Amino acid sequence: MGYFTIGTIEISLDSKSLSRAIMSVRHLKQQLSDAMQELIEKLTDQGVSIAKMQVASLDAVDTGELENSIFGYYDAEMRIGFIVAGALHAFYVEYGTGPMGMDNPHPQAAEAGWHYMVGETIHENLEHPDWGVGWYYPGDDGQKHWTQGQPSRPFMLNTLTWLEEAAEHFGVPLHV
Repeated sequence: MGYFTIGTIEISLDSKSLSRAIMSVRHLKQQLSDAMQELIEKLTDQGVSIAKMQVASLDAVDTGELENSIFGYYDAEMRIGFIVAGALHAFYVEYGTGPMGMDNPHPQAAEAGWHYMVGETIHENLEHPDWGVGWYYPGDDGQKHWTQGQPSRPFMLNTLTWLEEAAEHFGVPLHV
């Protein structure tokens, strides 16, 4: 981590000098606070862009709903930036589902309590045994479609990793 100088305060042992020093410290503290807020806001904005790029690069774009649901905001009271994927299927994309997800799991699936191959609708396809284990789902075309799920595409984990590296460069701790 790098070190930098914000300002220099010269003090002599008289009341006016000490008062000026106290004022200078308060001013520097405010400048530092403002700079940290600006940095967190910029990292949050950058994180939204990274998450959207991850969705595209991991081939998780279908209708655009997931990508369009990603947003960020800065909570001034808590002094924290948040990045949110609001689409209902975001977790399924992040962690994967079914046999495909189990074969290509999310690196943190166990810590998150994510389970693969659960649910009453998962079964062997008796009409097409070579299709393996999976489930039917209703398509937009009104037909039933068979799936074996999808592999994990950890767009948010990749975004977090990028942000951690960027924040470490500036000496800003991230809390997940």
